[in-house]
Amino acid sequence: MGFPVPDTGAVTEDTGVVGGQLHTNGDIDFVWGSDTGAWTAETISGSYGSQLVIDSNGVWNYTANNSNATIQALNTGQTLTEVFNVTSTGGTSTVTITINGLDEPPCFVKGTMIETPYGPRAIETLKIGDTVLTKDNGPQNIVWVGSKHISADSFENFNKLRPIRILKDCFGPGVPCHDLLVSPMHRMLIKDPAAALLFGQEEVFCAAKMLINGRTIYRDNVSETIYYHLLFENHEVVTANNCASESFYPGGVGLTAFEDEAREEVFSLFPELRSMPETYGKSARHILKGYEAEVLKFELPAENRFQDRLSGKLLVG
Repeated sequence: MGFPVPDTGAVTEDTGVVGGQLHTNGDIDFVWGSDTGAWTAETISGSYGSQLVIDSNGVWNYTANNSNATIQALNTGQTLTEVFNVTSTGGTSTVTITINGLDEPPCFVKGTMIETPYGPRAIETLKIGDTVLTKDNGPQNIVWVGSKHISADSFENFNKLRPIRILKDCFGPGVPCHDLLVSPMHRMLIKDPAAALLFGQEEVFCAAKMLINGRTIYRDNVSETIYYHLLFENHEVVTANNCASESFYPGGVGLTAFEDEAREEVFSLFPELRSMPETYGKSARHILKGYEAEVLKFELPAENRFQDRLSGKLLVG
């Protein structure tokens, strides 16, 4: 008689979802000898609307509710772990599942006014080949435009997809010139001497959700929205409602949150991204991680800290 060895599996938030469920499977085995019919067939409940179903031969299937609040709260690089104890005639063992987090792509909300050489234009009117003004490289042509409708049902199940509202004049007179709504992971451009001391760059990108203060920057309670993405040959700083932020950045994990059709459109433009996402190039500015944003908050003068009052000198408009 053999004895069982542990098995592992992994799923990723918002990836390969079928019927609202994340799923993976495997076959736990004995280190030697046959385990056919040796396992206790059962269904074991997990912690995230999840369960592991194992049959008498050790074949197991794992599912988890993708809309579970704890799973949806994960960001890229963050994980959850579930350990299921399984039994056999050769003894007990474990199946360990890792749930990987994933950031949603950065994007603007319908109605956002994007600065072009001919004046501001609503983002939903822009198309491939149109020219947008960028901070670093002047007028640049759009190479891809993506959009996705987020329904009320999606917001109910995926609260983290709700846009962040940045109120008019939040960062100073006319910055932004109208309320600006962006996705939570859309990165705003921050300029402050503390950033130069901490990160070697006076200007850095910070995700909108890290700037929430509950008064002038907050998660909006809209019932539905349409998100738009603008892609250029390079990662750019663009101006939206007179406030500087980023264009879509497909490097790293940027494309993993897209549906297959949209992802294939980008791959047709940049085929090397399919196997080497880093070939798109560097981000236009250093992107603050969560802990870096917290450090920067601490270094800023008390009257200008994000959680208190944001002034025009902190963000480039």
